[in-house]
Amino acid sequence: MDRKSTPRERVVNLRAIGGSKRDSSKSEGPVQEIIGIALGFRVVFTNEAEVWTVRGITRDGSPSTEDIGELTFILLPGDVEPATAVTGYIAPPSPYVLSVPEDVLRQHIRGMVVQLGYDLDGFYVSLGVGGKASFFEEFGRH
Repeated sequence: MDRKSTPRERVVNLRAIGGSKRDSSKSEGPVQEIIGIALGFRVVFTNEAEVWTVRGITRDGSPSTEDIGELTFILLPGDVEPATAVTGYIAPPSPYVLSVPEDVLRQHIRGMVVQLGYDLDGFYVSLGVGGKASFFEEFGRH
């Protein structure tokens, strides 16, 4: 029995990030402040969860040219509040700098939860922002 020796194709979206490999003399353009976040592309969609990329909104109102994070919206089974968990991270790469106050970031996350229809019984958020953990929850408003 003959076996084909061709490798299987895979999609890999990983890149190594390290300060030692960077050339500090190379200019990557001017620093752009991220003052808001928005949903980018839906990566995964099931009956219980959605995974979305996150784009940054720069000071001039335009979206970032690349993703700055990822959010997962997960429906939790049962009758106990909150009914949705939001997990993920926001870590803009250079030349972007995150300049969103925590209360504004919470409003943007809340808007995404409402936009996707996950706000019926409240939600819990666990988010890594620039290397720091952030947690908050909001119970349903009946």
